[in-house]
Amino acid sequence: MNQTRRPPPQWAGPARLPGLEGRIPERTRGTVLLSTAGSLGDLYPVLSIARALEASGLSARLALAPDDCEVAHDWGLTAHPIGPSAAEVCRRLGVSRDDIAASVLRDPGPMLREVGIPMAAALVPEMDVLCEGVDVVAATAFALTAPLAAERAALPFVPLVLQPMLAWSALDAPRAGAFRVAVPRPGNPLTRGWNRAVLRLARAELRRRHGREMTALRARLGLRGDGGTPLIDHGDARVPVRLGLWDPAFAPVPPDAVPGLEAVGFPPAPKGGIDDALLRWIDDGPPVLVATLGSVAQRLAGPRFWREVVAMARGLGLRSVLLHGAAEVPEGSDVAARRYAPHADLFPRAAAVLHHGGIGSTAEALRAARPQLVVPIGGDQPDNGARLTRMGLAAVVPPGRFRARRAAFALSRVIEGFDHDRAEALARGIAGRDGATEAALRLAAVALEARR
Repeated sequence: MNQTRRPPPQWAGPARLPGLEGRIPERTRGTVLLSTAGSLGDLYPVLSIARALEASGLSARLALAPDDCEVAHDWGLTAHPIGPSAAEVCRRLGVSRDDIAASVLRDPGPMLREVGIPMAAALVPEMDVLCEGVDVVAATAFALTAPLAAERAALPFVPLVLQPMLAWSALDAPRAGAFRVAVPRPGNPLTRGWNRAVLRLARAELRRRHGREMTALRARLGLRGDGGTPLIDHGDARVPVRLGLWDPAFAPVPPDAVPGLEAVGFPPAPKGGIDDALLRWIDDGPPVLVATLGSVAQRLAGPRFWREVVAMARGLGLRSVLLHGAAEVPEGSDVAARRYAPHADLFPRAAAVLHHGGIGSTAEALRAARPQLVVPIGGDQPDNGARLTRMGLAAVVPPGRFRARRAAFALSRVIEGFDHDRAEALARGIAGRDGATEAALRLAAVALEARR
């Protein structure tokens, strides 16, 4: 669903830390099949892990949507296209990319029912071929074919968990969508019991909506059973570990989380690619606000959103750098508009960052140690925004309530109370934990066990 072609990044991966050579026994030099589906926030962590695996001497085999294969090529990686392109999906459904993004962020159920599950029967045989000679399969939540192919090939499957809310914990309940009825900090048996009931109802609803189709799909693929809860369980696939691709300082793993979950750190993002004209513009004037809604949601916050962002920045005495994708944005001498720029290099140059709460943007804003304003569009974004707010690093303004004065007031309160020393210490800790390297180590250990 990538709407623009990104410039080739400079890799900022395992070189940040000592390499993996010598840390993985020679006999584990095998192959890991990696797959993902979604936005750049889903894709970049998987590409980072692929690069870390190859740096260690393991082979990373990538199964990606055709659009994402182009991005993988820019990273110097070879990827195998699986399924239709985003344009083909739009043509088949008679909708736009914005329609698909809005639907998934609001409620992924219809896309699972109309696209994901029906396509899986045709795509799993393609994944079967890619599983040949593989030691372990790893994938993110919406790559539905990966655990099914792993189960058919009797290979271990390692979920790559991008969203802390998928820890599925009553002690740290999600703060998004229907989960807003859960108690954020359950301090007694009654509130913890309430949260467990909310999670049970959510599981039951997922099974009600998708269980019959998943059971039929499994039977068509020659697999037994009903596969459990879609997006949460993985049928009869052997799951030795779940890798949480976020820093434990951002979201510690609760004791009642899904079994085997480890938070290994944020994978590094690509660096470089900021044009010289933008760098000079930033350096030659007042401080800037960097605003982004990620790679798929730029036009989903309403027709007035970008105008209100610029007005908010002006009210705070800031210029605006707008990463707007395909959206139309205001012009002005105090506005620099780019379709895309790498967050890792740009965010540290900002006085504050406005973003949608996607996990990739959240990671880079934390690494940059900057005050944040989160405008969550959907999905896990409200949950990530709530976590940042609890940490004292951000305020949240929903898109439907985003007006310049209200947003300026919210962000100014964050800026005024911002503990820069604490934020910098947190950023150093996050930078010192390379989630791609740690994920590669865990995958190598699973590969070793599988080859015994």
